[in-house]
Order: sequence, then C-alpha cells, then structure tokens
Amino acid sequence: MTSAKTNSPAGFYLAAISAVCVGLCVGAAAALVNPLIAAAALAAPIVLVLLLSNTQAGLLAVTCIIYLLPFGVIPLPLGPVKLTLLDATLSVLLLVWIGRLLTQPGEHLEGSPLGGMVVVFIGLATVSFLVGLSYAPITAESVRFFLKAINSILLFFTIVNCVRTRRDLEQLVAAVILGGAAAAALAVGLYYLPAETATRLLSSLKVLGYASGPNVLRYNAATGVLRAIGTSVDPNVLGAALMVSSTLCFGQLLSARPVLRRSWLVLSFGLIAVALLLTYSRGSWIGFLVGLFFLAAFRERRLFIPLLLLAASVYFFGGAADESFAGHLVSGLTFQDQAAAMRLGEYKDAQRLIARYPWFGVGFGEAPSVDLYVGVSSIYLLLAEQMGLVGLASFLLTIVALYVVSLRRLLSMNDPGLRMLLISLLAATTAALAAGVGDHYFVNMRFPHTVALFWFIIGLNMVAGRLQELPEGSDARRN
Repeated sequence: MTSAKTNSPAGFYLAAISAVCVGLCVGAAAALVNPLIAAAALAAPIVLVLLLSNTQAGLLAVTCIIYLLPFGVIPLPLGPVKLTLLDATLSVLLLVWIGRLLTQPGEHLEGSPLGGMVVVFIGLATVSFLVGLSYAPITAESVRFFLKAINSILLFFTIVNCVRTRRDLEQLVAAVILGGAAAAALAVGLYYLPAETATRLLSSLKVLGYASGPNVLRYNAATGVLRAIGTSVDPNVLGAALMVSSTLCFGQLLSARPVLRRSWLVLSFGLIAVALLLTYSRGSWIGFLVGLFFLAAFRERRLFIPLLLLAASVYFFGGAADESFAGHLVSGLTFQDQAAAMRLGEYKDAQRLIARYPWFGVGFGEAPSVDLYVGVSSIYLLLAEQMGLVGLASFLLTIVALYVVSLRRLLSMNDPGLRMLLISLLAATTAALAAGVGDHYFVNMRFPHTVALFWFIIGLNMVAGRLQELPEGSDARRN
C-alpha cells in the first residue's frame, strides 16, 4: 500500500522549495514591520513542509498548539481575517488527507463505527445553525466560531485515517502527556512569579492575538486567590486540558508497557497535578477523580479504597479552610459560594430555553428573546440549548456507541500494553464527560482547541481499538 505519510519526491521538493522562497520574500518584507512577524514568516514554510510531508508531524503540532498556544493567531493576516495557529494546522492536515485520498491510487477512506454518527452530529449542528437564522441575526463572529468548531470535530476523521500504527498512537498519547506537563510547568512558573512580571510576560503574547494589560491574570472572585492560567487565558480551560493529560498519565503509570519512561511519567504527573490544583478548577478535579475511578474499575481495583478515603476526607474536612482548594471544592459541591449559586441559576434558565425551543435549539447565535440567553456551564445543557434535544440525543448516542465498541474490543485484547492504552483513553474520555456536567469547554465553539482535544481523544480511542493485536509497525487500516 502507498504510504500516506509522504508525497512523491518531485511534488514534495517542489512544495518545499516554493514554500521556502515565499517565506523568505514575506519574511524580508515583514522584518521591516516587526521582527516577531518576520520570524513567524520564516518559520511558516518549515512548518508547512512538515505538514505536507508527514501527517504525524502535523498531529503532533496540533497537540503542541492545543497545550501551549491555544489562542495563538498567525501574525500575518489573510485579507481581513487572521487565522489562528490551530485553524491553519487543522485545515492543512484535513486538506492534505483529502488531497491524497483523491489523487493517490492506494488511498481509501477508512471507516469507523462512529463515523456515520459523527457525520450526523455535524449535519444536525448545521441544521441548528440554519434554524438559528430565523430567530436572531447571525454575526460574522458567530459564523467564524461555528466553522472553527466544525473544523475541530473533523479532526476525528483525520485521526482515524492518518494514525495507522501502534507507534503513531503511542507517540500521540505521549504528546498529550508531555504537552500537559509543559503547559503545567509554564502555568506553575507564571503563578509563582511576581504578578507584575507574569503580567508583562503574558502581555508580550499580544502580537499573537492574546489579551494584554493588568487584567490578564485571573483571581477567584470569592476569595481573591490567584488561579493558574498558563497561556490558556482561563483557569478552567487550562484545567480541562490538564485533566485529560493527568488521566492519561496516571493510566500509563499503571501500564506494563507505558508510552514513556516511568521517570518521565512521574515527573509529568507531578507537574500536572500541581498545576491542576492551582487552577482551582472544581469541574476538572471532579472529572479527574472520575477518570481514576474508571481506571480502578478496569485496571487496579485496589485504588478504590484510597480514592474513597480521599473523596470523603475532602468533603468532610475541606470546608475548614475556605481559601484552600479543598474548601473551594466543597463550597462548590454544596452550592455555598457565588459562582456555584450562579450555575444553579444558569441551569434553571437553560431549562426554560430548552422547554421553549426543544427540537433543534436556537442555533449558535444569540437567544431569540431578551428574557433568554445562550450559555450554561454544562456540555449537555449547552448542546440542548444550541442544537435541541435532537442534537443532544445524537451526541449521547455517539458516546454510547463509543463505549460499546471500545469495551467490546477491550474484551478481545491480550496485549497488556495496548489494552492499557485503550483503558487510559477511555478513562480520559470519561473524565471529560464527567467534568462536562459542570463545565462547557469541550463543546463550546468559542474554545475550539478544547473541542479539538475532545475529538482527538475520541479518534485515538477508535484507533487503539482497531489496532488490537496487529504486529507493531503494521498498517491499522486493514482492520
């Protein structure tokens, strides 16, 4: 079979030479305006060549962007639009895969048990988007974010079709863990720097589209305690990404054949756990604990007792120190602080909106009337608001199918390393779904990188199950 990782030599060299020439010309012109823009222009052709020649490199780049520069914008505008780094990378990857599918005889579309359901989900999202046009005018910003979200969901198909060997799969799982560790190290470093220094460093990202000024740091509204954000802008967004990495990392610590050396896993887990605490993100920690319970059920049942003791101690004794993370967590679970009380109000308002527009929701713009609004801290209620009960049902059926297919494949696996890979990925998915009860980031179109991360993990679930007991290095697409 023709490999999907490389183009023909002539085509590759032509693309490489053209990209470098264009980059040099643009870089020389941009140097007159801003040195950072010039550096970006010179780096762009190198990245483009990597994406065109190796889809695995592109997927690794996506992982790095999600964790380190999720809101980064390419400094060079494309007409009136400035593409984000994630938009550009996802689009190039998708176009490269589709181009090879259409032009190379050995290529074919790789099916997946979830593929049809994901297509239906995207179709229903489009229907809800069009329905929303009749309720309220759609702004250019809403259209742009909707397209970003669809692009992020399409990453599922790129993963399923381009990740073909166990080595590819292990590299991407390792990248998610190391990406989380790098983001955690950055977040912890910024957290403990003096506020003025941290603000100045974060403000330096203004050229990449980030906010700047004295308000870039985030504090707990109730206590005034600083919360870790790294380059993720919002502590809960950082917490969501770190939760996925920490769950995968812990799962690999239990593996007989981990994707990284145990010393690296221990270091990564320690960094991520500290940063996750400093985000004060309750939903992320609850999701992480649910992920650990999933790992205990499928891999290490001895974890149940310490996990139960930990949960009980936090609940009964956490309230003694209001400014500690445990106190913050307990006050949220018991709805004793302002943020938790506001979420209760959001849930009630969401139920009113869903009851009024139950079938296809109100789309992805503004609410149709002034007494309603779109926005709630729950992936399930947010989907029901925007896509109605039909869209929510489509999403839930896709998730149920994921577990049915993956658990069925898990029963037939004899390779302990691959088995633990699939369990770890399912645990990370479970953590995201649990955190989604009280957070919205994995389906909120204003955070396309967390949407991409969610479908990235779903795609890896499918690949891990499809590989099963193939010899290492063989092509996964034949299964």
